[in-house]
Amino acid sequence: MKKLLTILLAVLMIATLGACSKTDDSTGDNTDETITVGYSLNSMDATMKTMADYFEAEAKARGWEPVLLNANGDVATELNNMESLMNMGAKAVVIMGCDTDGSAAAINELGAAGIPVIIAGRPLNADEDKYFTFVTGDHKDAGRAQASYLNGLLAENADLTLNIGFIYGQSGSSSVQQRYEGFEEAGLKGEYADRYNLVASQYAEFDTQKAYDITTDMLTTYPEINCFVTQSDEQASGIINAIKAKNLDVNEFIIVSIDCSTTGQTYLASGELDATVLMAMKQLAISSADYVQKALDGAEVAKKNPVENYYKLVTPETYEQTLVDSGMEVSVAR
Repeated sequence: MKKLLTILLAVLMIATLGACSKTDDSTGDNTDETITVGYSLNSMDATMKTMADYFEAEAKARGWEPVLLNANGDVATELNNMESLMNMGAKAVVIMGCDTDGSAAAINELGAAGIPVIIAGRPLNADEDKYFTFVTGDHKDAGRAQASYLNGLLAENADLTLNIGFIYGQSGSSSVQQRYEGFEEAGLKGEYADRYNLVASQYAEFDTQKAYDITTDMLTTYPEINCFVTQSDEQASGIINAIKAKNLDVNEFIIVSIDCSTTGQTYLASGELDATVLMAMKQLAISSADYVQKALDGAEVAKKNPVENYYKLVTPETYEQTLVDSGMEVSVAR
C-alpha cells in the first residue's frame, strides 16, 4: 500500500509540473508585442481608398496592426493624426501628405520622436534626417502619357485641333505640378504644339463637385473647348456630369484623366472617358510596406526609391488587361 501511495504521489507531481509549464508557455505567447504601423492618407477618394486597402492587406499579411487615418486635405488634421499615432505606439508611419510644405511639420514631429517615416507617392519638403525614405514613381510620366494619347489622335486626324480645358488636382502639391510639367513637355511644347490650345485651367483640389462647377463655367465662357485634361478620375466624373447637365454630347469631347480607379473604370466601361493613366497603387503599397520592414530591421536605405512602371496609359479597350498585368483587380468590367 505504501509503495502504491508513493507512485500515485509521484504521478500527481509530474502532472502538476506539466500543467504549470503549459501555463507559463501560454502566458509568454500572450505577451508578444503587436507592431502598430500607421498609414496617413491625404484624402479618402476612390484612388486613396484603393491604395489604403492594398496597404492594409499587405500589413496584415506581415502580422502588423495597420491604423489608417485620413487627413481630408487638412495639414492641421494631419498633424493631429501623427500625434495620435505616436500615442498609439506606432513603430513606423507611411504618409501620403496633404501639402508639399505644410506636411513637413507632421514628418518632423515623428522623426524627432524616433519613429521612421516612409513618404509615399508625393514628395514633401521635410528635413531628410527626419524621414526614413521616399517611395514614388516619376509623376511627369503621368502627364507625358496623357499627351502621348492626344498626340496619337492628332497624328491620325490632320484636321483636329485641341482646345483644352485643363483641370489641376490639389494646389500646393508638387506631384500635381510635375504631372502638368510632363503634359506641357510632351504635349503643349511637343511635336504637335501648334495644334494644342490651352484655353483655360484651374485647380479643383481633387474634388468632384469643384471639377463639376469649374467645367460648367468653362463650357459657358469658352464654348470652343473640345478637350478636357484632368489629374484624377474623381475630377473626370465632375467633368463628364457637367457636360451632360448642359445637354451636350459627351462623345463630342475628348476627356483624359489619371488613376484608373473604380470611378475611372466606370467611365472607361461606358465609353465616356477616352483614356486615363493607371497609377500602380498596389506596387506603391507593397513597396511602402517593404521599406517599413527595412526600417523595423534597422537597415540603411537611399532617401529616394523609385517604383518602376508607376504610370501606364489605358483606354476602354486596354484597361482590364493592364490592371490584371499589374496584379490589380478589375472593379468594373466592360
